[in-house]
Formats: sequence, structure tokens, C-alpha cells
Amino acid sequence: MQSNSPQAHRQADWRQGWILVFSGFLPVMAIIALAPTLPTLLAHFHDVPNARLMVPLLITAPSACIALFAPAAGAIADRFGRRKLLLWAMALYGAGGLLPFFIDNFWAVVAGRFVIGIGEAGVLTVVNTLLADYYEEQARHRWLMIQGVVGSMLGTLTIACSGFLAAQGWQFPFLVYGVAIPIFLASLAFLFEPAPRGKRLHKTDGAPTATPFPKLVALMVCGVTVVLSTIYYVQVINFSLLLKEMGVGDPKSIGLWMAIPSIGVPIGAVIFRYTTRFGAGAQIFLVFVGYAIGLGGIGMAPDYKVALAFAFVQQLANGIIVPALIAWTQSKYSFEHRGQGMGWWASSFFVAQFLSPAAVNAMRGLVGDLQGAFLAFGIIAGVCALGAVLLRLRRPPAPAYS
Repeated sequence: MQSNSPQAHRQADWRQGWILVFSGFLPVMAIIALAPTLPTLLAHFHDVPNARLMVPLLITAPSACIALFAPAAGAIADRFGRRKLLLWAMALYGAGGLLPFFIDNFWAVVAGRFVIGIGEAGVLTVVNTLLADYYEEQARHRWLMIQGVVGSMLGTLTIACSGFLAAQGWQFPFLVYGVAIPIFLASLAFLFEPAPRGKRLHKTDGAPTATPFPKLVALMVCGVTVVLSTIYYVQVINFSLLLKEMGVGDPKSIGLWMAIPSIGVPIGAVIFRYTTRFGAGAQIFLVFVGYAIGLGGIGMAPDYKVALAFAFVQQLANGIIVPALIAWTQSKYSFEHRGQGMGWWASSFFVAQFLSPAAVNAMRGLVGDLQGAFLAFGIIAGVCALGAVLLRLRRPPAPAYS
């Protein structure tokens, strides 16, 4: 077992990189594993009061826990170390993820989803923190690209498998969370506690300088993240329901059709890697344009085949935005505040996931149907693209940390 004390002379290699890549997929899997099963879950728990609102929260309930606990997880990581927290978080993730398979009770399933959410808070925060702790900027961007490519491939496989498993029974998709077990064992064996590559020092005695947490920077990062991730989850969470409304009936077909547009995600991750030289502002603008085209096109599609084509554009943007937001956030914090900064970012990203179904439900009530809600969010993304251009023209570049 590795020591939890910082190891100043140890360098991360491909083993730590790949463990973090697979670990970073766990929080994503917590939502996409159930997305194709939403019609099946609605059918099984149809007796639950206000089922059309409550049952989708089974998919997004972990977001509430991440919103509450990710900042605390980041503060703990900064104060007491990254590795031990990550191991405990993975254990909670596996336990909460598998629990609903064994209990046929709606509120017990909700409880399991909150447990997995607590685990996600730690996993997401520490994985993104360790990527910046272990690697310099260029290597970090390369691992983020790999994470995006591999994660999208695993996501496509997970979506397809979840649709197949849902056809066997509503509880079977929860078995996919068992992949946390081998990832936990690999983390136990190979991850180590990092040491800062540089510290700010007093000029007189050479002691580390304690600097205040940059609250204004955190507020800006959180605000941008909430807007982007709310739009990000419109298609991710609701596309299975839209496919059903467009005539795709059984869960297996829904899972397979949802998997096809997700091919755009790894392409988007590669686009992220080759657009980093233009800066985060240019990447965010590109994502808003992709969302405007993708969601707007889905909202005007005459049938599910046309909707799938525009969903591919949406997924291209999804492939860019997650690594772009992570890299941007990592660059805003020094080592001493990086855990807390990534915790606040994780909180922002997943509170939007929690709120997105309610936002879509409200928009659907306003415009009349789900497809119209997609169109409305596409228009909002277009307005945000224009805003991103104006902000980029007026704002000078901010200092970054390695």
C-alpha cells in the first residue's frame, strides 16, 4: 500500500494517468447509465406521486450531494491530502451504486443515489485535482483529451448496455456501478500523495505563505459552469424521452439510438486538445455555437433520424466542454487552493445537472412540448455565444497556475 505522505521526488507516469482517466469516468457513468432506462423506471415507479418529476430525479439525485459536499471534499483534500479521500469516495460510490439492484423500493433507491452522490463528490474533485498536481499543463491537456476520448467510448458502451439491461428488468442497469471495484484496487496500489511543484515563500524565512482563497475567481468559474452544464444536460437527460415521443419504443432501441450521436464526444475531445492554444474563451464560444445548432436542430427535426444528426453536433460540443472547463478551472488555482477550487467547480457542474430536468420541465410547460423546449435552449445557447464573443473582446487574459 502506498504512503499518504507527500512524495516530493516521485513523478507520475502512465499508470497514474490511466487510473485517473478511468476514475474520472465514474461520475459521468452515474447519470448516463440510467439515462436510457428512464422510460422503464417511469413504468416501474408509475405509482409514485408526481412520477414524471420524481423518477427523473433518480438519475440526477447525486447532483444534490455533489453540490453540497464537493466544496467540502476539496477543502479536505487541500488540508489532509488527496489519496485517502479518493479511496473512501470510491468505496461509497460502489456501495451506493449497487444498492438499488438489491432493493425494490423507490425511497431506498433514492437513498442509494444519494450515497453514490457523496462518493461522486470526492471522486470528481480529487481526480481533477490530481491531474493538475501530477502533470504539467501540456501533459495535463493530453490526459484530459484521453479522458474525453476513452470516457466517450465507455459512455457509448454503457448506454448501449444499459438499454439492453433495462430490457431484462428495471434494476439490472445498476450492476454497471460494480466497475468501481477494480478501479478502487488499482488506485490503492498505484496512486500516491502529490507534493506541490512550487510554493510561494516569505522573503525572510523561506516559510510557505498562506494565501486567501480567490473567491471572485471561484464565483466567475462557477457562474460560467452552471450556465454551460445546464444546457449540456438538456440532451443528455431528456433525449431518451424525446426519442420515445418520436416513435422509438423499446428500451433496447432507445439505448442503441442514443449511442450513435455519442460518437461525436471523442471527436470533440480531440478538438479540445487542438484548440487549447486559442484559449478557454474561444473554446467556450465554440461550444455555445455547437449547442445552438444541435439543440435548435433537434427542436425543429421532423423525425428521430434528423434529430440524431443534430444530436451528433450537440455531442461534439459536449466532447469539448468538459475537458475545457476542467483545464480552465485547474489553471485558475495554485496547489494550496486547487482541491477547494475543483470542489466548487464540481459543485457548480452537478448542481446544474440536478436543476436541468426542472428547467426543461418548466420550459416544456412554457412552449408546449419537449421538442419545443429543445429549440428554446438552442436559442438560449445562441444568445450565450454572442455574449461569449463580447466578453472575450473586452476582458484581458488572467494569470494561470501550473
